[in-house]
Amino acid sequence: MQSPSYHSRQFGARTESSGIADIMRRRRKTVSCYDCRRRKLRCDREQPACSRCRKAGLADSCSYDQIPIPKLPVKQVAALPASPSTSLTTANAFTPAANHGSASRASESTNPIAPAAAEWNESANFKTSLEATRNSGSWQLLGRRFASAGPPNEERLAISNATPAAANSPYRPSTPDAVIFRGENFKTHYYGSSNSIGLISHFPELRSFMKDTIMHRSSLPRVQRELKALQVKWKTAKASISFRPDLDLLCLLPDKETVDHHVNIYFKTVETVYRILHYPTFAEDYEMFWDDQKAAKPAFVIILLLVMASVSCIASKGQPTYIGDSSIARERAMIWIEVSEWWLSLQSQKNVYMAIWQIRCLLLFAKQINIFKKKRQWTAAGTLIREAMSAGFHRDFSLFGERVSFFDQEMRRRLWATMLELELQASIDRGMPSASAGIPSDSAPVLNINDEDLISDCDSLPTSKPWDEYTDCSFLHLSAASFSLRVSLNLVVNDLNTRSRYEEVLNYEEAILKELERLPKWGQTKTGEGFSQGSILMMARLLLDIQLRQFLIMIHAPFARQTDNTNPRYTLSRMVCFNASCDIIERHSRLTSSSNYLLLLLRHDYFRGALVICHNMYISLSNQNNLILSSNTNMILQYLQSVLGMLEDRISRLGTGYTHHWYICAGYAFIRSVLDSTELATQMEEAVSKVTRQYHRILAEQEELRNVERQIIPTEIKRVDTRADHDQISANITNNAGLFNLDSDVSQIAFENTEQPLDEFFFGNPAAWTFENLWSAE
Repeated sequence: MQSPSYHSRQFGARTESSGIADIMRRRRKTVSCYDCRRRKLRCDREQPACSRCRKAGLADSCSYDQIPIPKLPVKQVAALPASPSTSLTTANAFTPAANHGSASRASESTNPIAPAAAEWNESANFKTSLEATRNSGSWQLLGRRFASAGPPNEERLAISNATPAAANSPYRPSTPDAVIFRGENFKTHYYGSSNSIGLISHFPELRSFMKDTIMHRSSLPRVQRELKALQVKWKTAKASISFRPDLDLLCLLPDKETVDHHVNIYFKTVETVYRILHYPTFAEDYEMFWDDQKAAKPAFVIILLLVMASVSCIASKGQPTYIGDSSIARERAMIWIEVSEWWLSLQSQKNVYMAIWQIRCLLLFAKQINIFKKKRQWTAAGTLIREAMSAGFHRDFSLFGERVSFFDQEMRRRLWATMLELELQASIDRGMPSASAGIPSDSAPVLNINDEDLISDCDSLPTSKPWDEYTDCSFLHLSAASFSLRVSLNLVVNDLNTRSRYEEVLNYEEAILKELERLPKWGQTKTGEGFSQGSILMMARLLLDIQLRQFLIMIHAPFARQTDNTNPRYTLSRMVCFNASCDIIERHSRLTSSSNYLLLLLRHDYFRGALVICHNMYISLSNQNNLILSSNTNMILQYLQSVLGMLEDRISRLGTGYTHHWYICAGYAFIRSVLDSTELATQMEEAVSKVTRQYHRILAEQEELRNVERQIIPTEIKRVDTRADHDQISANITNNAGLFNLDSDVSQIAFENTEQPLDEFFFGNPAAWTFENLWSAE
């Protein structure tokens, strides 16, 4: 027999549990919007705003605790996919500290933003899939929220993981991300949202205009065919290049005057932003090299080749000449790159020294600026980051003790910071997550010092100068302060499973503007021609500005491309994108006007800005929205003309880049035709004529094949046994045999026949011109 106390305890427990259950049953689920619930009025829970708020003119402030789930038919509910796992991957931020004596620390966060798909399935009470856990991709960098003031290298988090109640707004873009594929089956190429061309996937009117323009005009494919023939000849000649283990690298160097000119340009451009070489050490080795070239180390010769390759296209004097669809300067640089890559592959991984890491960084930079195997640049940059991590570049070097000298510590920091910056921009250009997002780094930022302050046998590191004082390392020193912000924004933009709410976008914008306000004011004065000190300061300052300002376009783009004219937030986003695009174009124009073409060849911000202007102008014209067009329309079109001029300069120096030029030519002509529909045919003809003129200009400056071979292919790297094959192939090309590596009847195409398939007209990928084989991932 059980005691009464036992029954009383059981009764009390049942009473207590039933009371809790009653309380839980009486608690109603809140479904009304905030304003209706506050005023205790009935809410119809419509999206994006209820009828009461719309009638009261409060549609912008109407928001819910959670998005109401629409009722779906039973068959439609059954067809929904299983819920992906909501477990998110987190990463430690690269948070530079001002004090080199202590390592940076990243505070932890456990509140990542859950993806919208998981929120939907959880609310609908769907069963969780038993398949393998899937990474939702909503990565956030960890650390502290950064303060409103203080030195730029203080520990802080660029973007907070906290989601306030205001962030639960239903304002999200309704269109899919600007993600595109090219190709078919396994021959595909993927480009994420941050890729500059992605906007065209949301611009069907421009795509239709481009296709109609191309299909009915034969002048463009005719000149492309001529250039293709020259390109095939040159590729056949390059096939004779062969590197032998006993190759004398000195045979690849030009005369001393040419080398001096390239080295001078390199240190006035590249080394003012990215720090790879230590100038006093390099100058000493450089002087010894010309005193006795035979005693020079092979690694130093490779560094010289890559230094010249990095600036070959911007250091050329006079009118550039071309071979096929590439400039002679670019082809010479590509041979230097191939030799350096071949030499590096022969080096032992057991004996790695500073010159090897400098060669690796220079090799990546030279490939990017010369558009060498551009589809592999993102993977190559990520591989370099992982190689550096395996060597411990991401860790605080005080852990190594006396095994790493003070000079080597600072040089490792410079190389690591350069690798991170190059890899991040490669990720942005490709639309991919950055490899640095998941790196728990405690490496301190580079010191804000000049190269003369850093001595190879120093007993201690020099004191870092104030952040607003310009030095040789100012760019990397200041750029480290916003690195975690830019990495986090890149992840947000390219996240496949989550979409930012508008309140989050405004928070991101505020963080970007704070970083822009904290930038120093040096380098903002106008300068004249040449690489003056003012021009050098201006490039470092403008790149700090541009690499932040580009994200204003990316984060607002999903809202700016909405065609709904009733929501003022979409109009605001279009204004932000428009202003940021104009600012970026203006900054690039200032730099090129000072004869500094480094960023013109290295980046594509001005191209992105021109596309955004075209798209925003078209939406504003369609919606009769005068906020953007309230300024002079001709002034807006001048920005597009400025970009066309920069793209023409880019083609002149590289010999390639016609597709980007074609996009902006078509966009400019399309906007002009929308402004005046009677000029449609005229604008189509003008768009093709602009591109055709570029081809004619390149064809007019073609160099003889044999002269090019003598100029840039030394006899030491040519295979003698392939001469007969080369002559035979050249004869076949001269006779128009196998011009496109297709059947012989292809070479007899009559280009006046516009019914021919597009791939018979355009060498390369026809989808780049007409988007026939380009499709968005929705």
